[in-house]
Amino acid sequence: MSAMISFAPLERDAAEFLTQETGIEFRHIDFRHQRWFCVTARREEDDSLMGVAVAEFKVWFDCHFSCAIADQRCMSRKLLRTMFSTLFRQAVRITALIDPANQTAIEQTRRMGFVYEGFLRLGVEGNRDALIFGMLREDCRFLPGYHPATASITPLFLGGHHHGLQS
Repeated sequence: MSAMISFAPLERDAAEFLTQETGIEFRHIDFRHQRWFCVTARREEDDSLMGVAVAEFKVWFDCHFSCAIADQRCMSRKLLRTMFSTLFRQAVRITALIDPANQTAIEQTRRMGFVYEGFLRLGVEGNRDALIFGMLREDCRFLPGYHPATASITPLFLGGHHHGLQS
């Protein structure tokens, strides 16, 4: 099994897959705009999707990262190193917003080196809560100079509600 990797703007099926997997609407976005960085992995044998990742520069120093994986084998160290080294040429930080119930995404995000930073009420499209994860260059295990983060926001108990996720 080998993957074909594209850094071109997302095709319709890739945007649909990302929308279905993340619950965030990506189908009507013009990914040709320079604020978007896109990665699509497809099987060489049948052109089927293995994974899709996008990063949108919300401001010059911070990009928001979204990812959907159908086959983990597409996420090679080489691909992750290429993606993150490209993003950190401009970004000071990369932000990922994760649904608190999506344990698989939380684990995958942590494995990539993201650090839990907090809870964002209705932070996904204004209708879903999100856990905030961030990555600085030194947090990225795929780049030279990696230093595991030693700090993470601890859970807060406010008004009888738990907001946070223990590291």
